[in-house]
Amino acid sequence: MTLEGNFYESGNSYRRLAILNLDGIFFDLLVDDESIQSGVLSNLSFSDRIANIPRKIIFIDGSVFETQDNNKVDKIAFNSDKKNSFSMRLQIIESKWKWVLTSILFLALLGYLIIRVVLPWAGKELALIVPNKVNETISSGGLRLLDQEWFKPSELSDDKKNKISDSFSELVNTLPKSEFEYKLYFRKMGQANAFALPAGQIILTDELVRVAENPEQIRAIILHEIGHVHHRHSMQQIIRSSLISVAISMLTSDLSTLEDLVVVLPVFVLKSGFSQGDEIQADEYMFRHMFKLQMDPIHFVNILKIMTQNNLNIDDNILKYFSSHPSTKDRVKEAIRKSDKFLSES
Repeated sequence: MTLEGNFYESGNSYRRLAILNLDGIFFDLLVDDESIQSGVLSNLSFSDRIANIPRKIIFIDGSVFETQDNNKVDKIAFNSDKKNSFSMRLQIIESKWKWVLTSILFLALLGYLIIRVVLPWAGKELALIVPNKVNETISSGGLRLLDQEWFKPSELSDDKKNKISDSFSELVNTLPKSEFEYKLYFRKMGQANAFALPAGQIILTDELVRVAENPEQIRAIILHEIGHVHHRHSMQQIIRSSLISVAISMLTSDLSTLEDLVVVLPVFVLKSGFSQGDEIQADEYMFRHMFKLQMDPIHFVNILKIMTQNNLNIDDNILKYFSSHPSTKDRVKEAIRKSDKFLSES
């Protein structure tokens, strides 16, 4: 194999035309038809390949042979002990734009699959095996943080709270036996909202109770929130946002990391909200039990409209929850369809 190029003596910028001949593992450098360097390939060093920039072959004495023939230099380097074949192949791949583009597209597809498929699947599967004790720890710690930072004590009358609490107990007793212990809490927030924590705590704001036109509307909202608990939506979302630490906890049976997720819960509850799929699933849970209790789903339509309109008048700086639920219009349409079905079957 023969390469043509320029030769630079060590410490000298003067350029001379040269030819580098190779025979197996041996080389011979000719300048003006005179051999001035010879030896074995393992004594040579090679500059990295960067696009089509001329390559340098460096001799032991520091002199340099420079050539434009990158492909031949690659073949020489593969036979040299100074460069392993993997490194050289990597340089060749990096110089090919098609490989670069393919790599970018592959990484983009991989990222999409992780976000859209792997994380939701992993969140759902892990949420199902999280011990209820962890749910309780996260929920109790999260409620304390919510009370410290966002909630204020309820100003509803004891009579009003007692009536709703009694209705809540009656409602829970009609539901199938559950591993969750559902509890009702009242808080003031400045917004008509309802919240569900992973262990079964249902929180109603004073503002929601005041705008509700009848007890059935409140019961509909409670059923919807219980639906989130039943399907472990909060825990799924928390796990998705902290998947690595959760996976380590489950593999090592060290639940302390999971318990640290209490700091994530308040932000999720108030700001992130549930996915469209989660909302639809919680709605379906609510509709199913409303039918069993002979409750018209139109009550959910009415309270949903009231809550959404009520919260639109709140300062945008206040964290929103219910009004940020996705596709409220579509959910209202579905609830109306369920109401029509309920009336036709009654």
